[in-house]
Amino acid sequence: MPDYIKQILHTQLFSVLNILCGFATLFILIKYMKVVEYGEYVLIQGFIAFSGLVLSQNIYSYARLHIPGASLAKQYGYLKTVISIVILGYLFVVLTSKILNFDDTIWAFFEINSKIGYLVLVVLGFELINLEFMRFFIATKNIYLKNYTQFFQKIFLLIAILVLVYLDSLSIISFLYIFIIGQFLVFSLFIMAINIREFIQSAFMKDVFQQGYQVALPLLPIGLISIALNYTDTLMISKLIDKEHVAQYGFASQIISIAMMMIGSSIVLTLFPYATEAHNNNDNILRTDFFLKMLKFGVALALLFYLLIILNSHFIINILNLDKYRDVPLYLSVLAIFPFFQVLYSISSHHLQLMKIFKIQVSFAVVVIFENMLLNYFMIKEYAVMGATFASLISYVTLSVLYIGVSFKSDKILFQMLKNIFTYKNIYYFIAFIASMAIIQFFNLYEKSLLLIFFNVIIFLFISLLVMKYKKRKFI
Repeated sequence: MPDYIKQILHTQLFSVLNILCGFATLFILIKYMKVVEYGEYVLIQGFIAFSGLVLSQNIYSYARLHIPGASLAKQYGYLKTVISIVILGYLFVVLTSKILNFDDTIWAFFEINSKIGYLVLVVLGFELINLEFMRFFIATKNIYLKNYTQFFQKIFLLIAILVLVYLDSLSIISFLYIFIIGQFLVFSLFIMAINIREFIQSAFMKDVFQQGYQVALPLLPIGLISIALNYTDTLMISKLIDKEHVAQYGFASQIISIAMMMIGSSIVLTLFPYATEAHNNNDNILRTDFFLKMLKFGVALALLFYLLIILNSHFIINILNLDKYRDVPLYLSVLAIFPFFQVLYSISSHHLQLMKIFKIQVSFAVVVIFENMLLNYFMIKEYAVMGATFASLISYVTLSVLYIGVSFKSDKILFQMLKNIFTYKNIYYFIAFIASMAIIQFFNLYEKSLLLIFFNVIIFLFISLLVMKYKKRKFI
């Protein structure tokens, strides 16, 4: 069995475990945290995502192109250089903001009090460092360590939240405290996993300073796309409606984010180092083959996720008796389409970065970010929260179509191989899938729970048969 297949299966297993922990944590927060506080938590996530990207300076987008296949000394050199740049950027911005009294303005904009704000800064610091370690282990194909540490963090957070619920002490502040402890423990695990002596003795990679920003800074608007698409809507709902609606929309968005992280980490991030190594070895056919594998696995997982969400969202809301979140299944019926288009965008974006096609990506990023902001503003004012779901969906569709079009045009091998996927047989299956969704939505509308259980069993049997089929072909 090829190493990349083992890593995909291992990652998929831990993705399922992480999803279970993530959903359990999410539902506990929804059940026991005040609606307004959960709305604040959603806004904090947006702040951390935006700040994390800006303060990381996107410098890793250069380093990850050179880490796969490099010597151990150079790999540690890249890690040391990237982490040093990120820490210096973080300290410069935090200290400058404090000296110039910008911090209070920032907390007021995100509607966060200053005590919570300082805890968020600590979370952000650990998040920046741990993310660079995580990216390093992915680039060096040490997927197993990445999986173990992610699962450890998820299970620690879940247990700690259960303890807070038992002590009747769950609040946004107590949650941030345990989150910081979890981040520190993960940081400690990463430190133990590397060779400290090699890391300290490794030389700073001067090419990161000389050439890194030429790649990283133009790609910064590209990185802002996902943040704009995932958090502009929540911020505007907060400004135009209220935090209770932010909590409802954030609940639905969190479910989608968990799915997108699972698909991204198990497929795109697992296979991209292999595609990079093939590209660096001038093996264009193997490189393209890995991108097609990303596409096949990613689309299959995205469609499966959509099916399970449509089947079970009403049932879960009812069984947990979440009366304040009754509209969430309606939001999910639109938002659950996101992972499909996110797969197309993510694969195309990684492909274009590998091909060093940057300028057109920046143009796309600027256009889509402004489109998303305008659509969210006008559609939220007109259609409230449902307007945000459709505004973000339109932006995702626009983004993925633009990216995948340029990606295929830039790689004739990829285009030729892709033609083999869009056969009449596969198109027929896709139409049958859409028809099934319509039937399931009808059952949901009339709450035919027994029929929904029947559909879940059919899906389980179908997946089991599919796995057995591929095992016979010695594919896995």
